[in-house]
Amino acid sequence: MDTNSNPRKHYQRFHVLHRILHIIIIVNFTFLAITGFLLYFSGFGWAGFWVSVMGGAGILGRVHRFCAVFLYMGILTHVSWLFYYKIVLKQKLSGPDSILPGKKDIKDMYQNLRYVFNKGTPPLFDRYSYLQKVDYWAVMLGMQTMGITGLMMWFPEAFTGIFPGYFINIAAHFHFHEAVLAVMYIGLVHMSDTHLVPDIFPMEKTIFTGKIEKKRFMEDHPEEWKRQQMMKD
Repeated sequence: MDTNSNPRKHYQRFHVLHRILHIIIIVNFTFLAITGFLLYFSGFGWAGFWVSVMGGAGILGRVHRFCAVFLYMGILTHVSWLFYYKIVLKQKLSGPDSILPGKKDIKDMYQNLRYVFNKGTPPLFDRYSYLQKVDYWAVMLGMQTMGITGLMMWFPEAFTGIFPGYFINIAAHFHFHEAVLAVMYIGLVHMSDTHLVPDIFPMEKTIFTGKIEKKRFMEDHPEEWKRQQMMKD
């Protein structure tokens, strides 16, 4: 039997480094959200109860900061890999395999909206769809806001030596509202367009296994599939 005709044949999609970093982000993001919201709402009875159960605000604060540092180490590792990918491996950061937004993403979004309203055919995505790129950049840019404001709250003495004291209060407001947006985005948008899709439910496993079935590869990333077949020929 020709293995190329097997629809369940698997293809490598994600490097082991990216899978590990994704797990690091999931675990630390979850703990950051839990500890952060409990600390913020600790004046309310329900939150105060859980804060006391978990050892008090001091311990929760240390756990929160530890997870923040560990998560950001993952972000820095990813950025370092991008430099390695560009400088050492001499690969392009733009093009059809890139996570950077391009003209095709705008066209795909417009075509997808037409398809949703039964006005045309669905777009043919390449390695990453425009929604996947939004997921990536929402996390990448959001973590910078969370990181900067978190550092200002962690070391107020150092930052008030540079900025007026009310900047710490502004940072606290930004930190909280960015956290709310992040949790809402992950919980509603990312979960619904990644894990709750009927054909994939209850979980998209590709980011954990690193592999994708041929059938899904051809259906979800037809442009990338076509390019790979042309390279083989």
